[in-house]
Amino acid sequence: MAREHYVQLFTKATRCSQHTITALFPPLDNHIWEQLIKPPSIDDIHNIVKDMDGLKAPGKDGFHALFFKRCWNLVGQDFFCFIKNCFWNPDSIRLINETLLAFIPKVDSPSSMSQFRPIILCNVCYKVLAKCLANKLKNIMHILVKPNQSSFVPNRHITDNILILQEYVHSMAKKVGNKGIMLLKLDLAKAYDRLDWEFLEETLTLAGIPQSLINIIMKCVTKVDMQVKREGGETESFKPSRGLRQGCPLSPYLFYALC
Repeated sequence: MAREHYVQLFTKATRCSQHTITALFPPLDNHIWEQLIKPPSIDDIHNIVKDMDGLKAPGKDGFHALFFKRCWNLVGQDFFCFIKNCFWNPDSIRLINETLLAFIPKVDSPSSMSQFRPIILCNVCYKVLAKCLANKLKNIMHILVKPNQSSFVPNRHITDNILILQEYVHSMAKKVGNKGIMLLKLDLAKAYDRLDWEFLEETLTLAGIPQSLINIIMKCVTKVDMQVKREGGETESFKPSRGLRQGCPLSPYLFYALC
């Protein structure tokens, strides 16, 4: 039941229409382009590994981050070479892009899939690559994202928007006169899971991201095998055709900042 539920959720239903959003993004200068297409150094990779939680649940390959921390002198150079190769040959990303879906019940006796919280388990090697890409996007978020958006932008705080909202509500409560006013709240159900890949790629292009970096990002997003983890093993794998994975370091920057 769980596999069928997520196969349907991650399967694209309709073709995304074209959107004209060119004017939303300012141009990126040559220096920023050079930084975006520059492959990571071995120190960049090692620092990401050192910052990871060593005993977080492993992905399909079974290796914890602690293994790479403790054995860096033995595996570090090979690990770095593979990550660097992904920048020159993005097709190799599929070798590490296996994802397990595990579930935590939200209630004592769950009776439907909506009563489970899905947990995404990615391989450490993939998470390091995704973190490299996320760091590149993080450094330009202040350029691409409007000042009134605060999620995942350095030196901005989500509490700022909470205070602004409180001021709006206060003003509405004090307003007098015949002219009405309305406050609208949107809750996007399964928004991560339903994000259209064509729309994402188009948005990255219009944002001025170098095509070589877009190719790597889209391989991370699209060339993935998913399996549902269950008692006694995993289900047969399936390939999604839309959506982002919650738990992937790259996903927040692609969703909140660009879409």
